[in-house]
Amino acid sequence: MSRARDALRVQEARRVHDARDTHPGPVRVSGGTRLGSRDCSRDMPPSGARLRSTSLALAALVTLGCAGAGRDGHGPSVAPERLDTTPAVPASARPYRPFADDSPWNTPIAADAPVRPDSAALIQHLARSSRWPGLSVSIHPWSVPVYTVDSRTPRVAVHTSLSNEGEHPTLRWPVPTDAQPAPESDGHLALVDRAAGRAYDFFQARRRSDGGWDCTLCATVDLGGSGVRPPKGGPAPWYASHGSRACGFPLVAGLVTPDELRAGEIRHALVLAYPGVRQRWFVSPASTGHPANGRISEHTGIPCGGRVQLDPRLDVDALGLSPGARVIARAIQVYGAYVGDYSDSINVYADGSEAARGAYAGVLASGDTAGIDLAHLRVLEWGRLTPDG
Repeated sequence: MSRARDALRVQEARRVHDARDTHPGPVRVSGGTRLGSRDCSRDMPPSGARLRSTSLALAALVTLGCAGAGRDGHGPSVAPERLDTTPAVPASARPYRPFADDSPWNTPIAADAPVRPDSAALIQHLARSSRWPGLSVSIHPWSVPVYTVDSRTPRVAVHTSLSNEGEHPTLRWPVPTDAQPAPESDGHLALVDRAAGRAYDFFQARRRSDGGWDCTLCATVDLGGSGVRPPKGGPAPWYASHGSRACGFPLVAGLVTPDELRAGEIRHALVLAYPGVRQRWFVSPASTGHPANGRISEHTGIPCGGRVQLDPRLDVDALGLSPGARVIARAIQVYGAYVGDYSDSINVYADGSEAARGAYAGVLASGDTAGIDLAHLRVLEWGRLTPDG
């Protein structure tokens, strides 16, 4: 079956990469783009300005980013059948997946899920919103480093301006001594305690000289729950709605991991960011709207929480994708991707820890998903729009 073949292809790709010297050659992706070990093509913007705003409505910052190259103009074939969703590996051997099975993150899209009547216009707006065409994967930079913690991990003081537990608390969180947040302005960092069923999210994490940490916005996550925070404006305290992502999502939600690529399947929805996300408004499972940053509108675009799906009739095997990109494409067919942040490029997210980045070598590069024609995306009907403020 296709997913089992993908798992074998990923394993073979790893073996081929491991057999090479320590300076592997560039990776070829569809459309003729050559990507080196740093996941940035010379055909992409030299400094790849990526702009990001946060749930605290901080000023947008200009930073580095990468985007994939465009298509070569030859459309892929469309299969008449729906995607084969047969598991590639036994349940006991599947990679870890946070949240309950009936979480919106882990629920496959129904065969009869309604598509919005303005879907084509929304996707056209999405595709035109970035100067760099195509879908990319944020492996590094602009991703989320994930570290595993447990009861033995020393707890340190975390000083934060805001958390989902209140304003200006000093928290005692388990933080590994080797933890390194994302170096960009978002400074994301996620700590996962599987045994306790709890995760700890940082936005703008900074290590202090006394061994503690500073954090602009920190939030805890129940890994056995729905992965959805109380909506802003509801009965819960206002701060309970905030997460370390702009749209309130937990940082571990929607991340691509090396284990999933090796297994040949991703069993959850992804997080999608793009330059045209609608500001202020949100729909479930988002809990907050994206703040204004001077570049987006509250009248156009997909709001936080909007769900995008790759046409399930599309024959992914005909796209010429790398094994890792093929796994991602199938996930967007089966589970979709929720709009969760603003970005100057159109991208989904992967675990960006140093260990994970090494595991992607030979399996997935940032531009490998550029062969997914954005015209084959569609926007599913969303629930009630809620204003943020």
